[in-house]
Amino acid sequence: MMSGFLKCSFVLSLLVYAVVPAKAAGDLNRLILAVEDSWPPFSKRDGSGLSNQIVQEAYETQNIKVDFVVAPYARQLVATEKGAYVGAFNVTKEPSTQEKFHFCEERLFKATTSYYVNEDAPLKARTYEELNSGEKIGVIIGYEYGPFIIANNKVKKFRVSKQSNLIKMLLKKRLDAVLMFDAIAQYTLPQIQNSHKIKRAFEGQHSDIYVAFSKKHDDAGYFCK
Repeated sequence: MMSGFLKCSFVLSLLVYAVVPAKAAGDLNRLILAVEDSWPPFSKRDGSGLSNQIVQEAYETQNIKVDFVVAPYARQLVATEKGAYVGAFNVTKEPSTQEKFHFCEERLFKATTSYYVNEDAPLKARTYEELNSGEKIGVIIGYEYGPFIIANNKVKKFRVSKQSNLIKMLLKKRLDAVLMFDAIAQYTLPQIQNSHKIKRAFEGQHSDIYVAFSKKHDDAGYFCK
């Protein structure tokens, strides 16, 4: 059976043309997009990654060169919302982001999320809807994991900037669970010592991942049709 990571990679390869805009009049043949630095294998600190490759190849079919500005995700979203960049990608399309950004018709891919626990301290909850007893849940700053976790005030959310920090906190039992995208967990867990103790408890909400375009940048309409 194909692993979750390979399935996601396969889907990504099929969607190379998902974000291609309609060609408009003018000489706009260079696009600068903001991208995060800590979501391997999709986007890495060095500006490479599966998502980055998809976006570049999609725009290359329209003779548009794409350059990336790499920085932490939350910072990139704020800058893009203010109009500093035409767009940012790896953004989940949900009500909280639709208020701030334009989204093209086609997504980049669908990403699954799950709650992961330390096997020495399992959760009583069996689904994410049962998380209502003050559980300490680790997430990445600025990430969108679906509307439920955002609105759930019955858990305590601890936000950090790196996936590896979440895993280490869970191993030390400073958290009851961490919420991770499954492909990211499969990539990151083997790199952390003693991560064999981290187990997938149950799935979270799924996310549609897009390039999000600024509502305040004049060129956004050209690159997003």
